[in-house]
Amino acid sequence: MRLAVLLSLAALPVFAAAVELNPRSPHDPVYAPLKPFVATYEVQRGGKTIGEATMTLKADGGDNWTLITQTRGTAGMAKLFGLDVKEESHFIAAGQRPLQSTAYSYQQEATLKSKQRRIEFDWTAKEARVTDKDELFRYPLQPYSIDRHAVVIALGRAQILDDNTLQIASKDAVESQRYERRETQPLQLPAGRFEATRYERTDKPGKGSSWYTPEQLAPLQVEQTQKDGASIVMRLRRID
Repeated sequence: MRLAVLLSLAALPVFAAAVELNPRSPHDPVYAPLKPFVATYEVQRGGKTIGEATMTLKADGGDNWTLITQTRGTAGMAKLFGLDVKEESHFIAAGQRPLQSTAYSYQQEATLKSKQRRIEFDWTAKEARVTDKDELFRYPLQPYSIDRHAVVIALGRAQILDDNTLQIASKDAVESQRYERRETQPLQLPAGRFEATRYERTDKPGKGSSWYTPEQLAPLQVEQTQKDGASIVMRLRRID
């Protein structure tokens, strides 16, 4: 197994004032309220468990929230290379408004490769400032832009929608990602059996899917396809 594939586990995808919000239309979607949780997952590649992840959503007071996901290699090459990835998102969830990120950080540690990235969302200047290794990228923000890590919360919060277009701040630009509701069927996981609805990313077909149930804000399962065609899957083990 190539180290580059193992390091792709992390893709499983200074605070500033929020941009002034526009009046809400009566046709706007209804979002589920956020509730803190701690969810643990097994991480698989090719049907074999190679790691574990813990996803924690915390309330910071007011409309401010923090999402942290820690992923560690526990078997095979992932364990051998000491894979340890931490993603941390800070965002605003203001009533019936889409999420809006305020800061994001990513840290990957492994024997042969380390990586760091930080995004500052400056809503006063309406600008994202990205620090990636020794490079600095600056670009305009779109309203309600979020980081890639916060996508799982945005989707869980808007399960009532048949489709959802999110503005995602990447390394050097904001990109639109579209997610559509697919089939609902039983899903057997280490945490139990759930009636789960799959949401698929459709702006890049085959890139990834997430499964949810109305009773849970956290995803039941997340699957992402890597550049070499292999799939990395996070499967819920427990949620508190």
